[in-house]
Amino acid sequence: MRAFCGLEEEERRDVRLVLAGGYDPRVEENVRYHEELEKLAEDLGLRAATTKNVVTALNVPDDIEVLFLLSVPGQLKTMLLSAARLLVYTPTNEHLGIVPLEAMLAGVPVLAADSGGPLETVLEGKTGWLRSAEKAEQWTEIIRRVLCEMSDEELSAMGREGKKWVESEFSETKLADRLEEEIDAMLASPRRQGVLEIPDLLLGVGVVVMIVSALSTLIYRLLT
Repeated sequence: MRAFCGLEEEERRDVRLVLAGGYDPRVEENVRYHEELEKLAEDLGLRAATTKNVVTALNVPDDIEVLFLLSVPGQLKTMLLSAARLLVYTPTNEHLGIVPLEAMLAGVPVLAADSGGPLETVLEGKTGWLRSAEKAEQWTEIIRRVLCEMSDEELSAMGREGKKWVESEFSETKLADRLEEEIDAMLASPRRQGVLEIPDLLLGVGVVVMIVSALSTLIYRLLT
């Protein structure tokens, strides 16, 4: 939000920053974080609104600059991605992360923190950008480039690269191949006496298989 506020008011005209994610009013942390974000928007002088369903989201006044979506059903997520020029992914030291993959699959460039999963999923300058989460001005520079400097064709070309990248590298088959390579490497590496017993190895592999299987199934459904 600070990066968005770093744009000139003219640069933000006819642009809306949408903050969407899972929200459970029973979880105190969710409630508190939402309140903190609303306060931050107010302190930054950004006009903000919160919606809880598709109907209210589609009827937000045009002058709202920041929209908080507390619930994002599949239909609304599809609509958001189809209208977006950029997806901003802020978590640091995150796991692989499905959100950047969903965005790239939809042809939307991604701006993400240069740590964790995005280091593997986002190709700098080709499918998106990686920047330090501690330097808001770097994020502002990319947002400005996307909104004010890049042509629609340039963004579309980056979007096509992202879609091709996800389809080629993060399909169910590709992830299964990677898992097989990791297991082969584990089995081929010299064993240290007494450090890893066979039952421990099987348990570890079983956990990895379950995690990767669940992840690849989700990605496969997206690809199909």
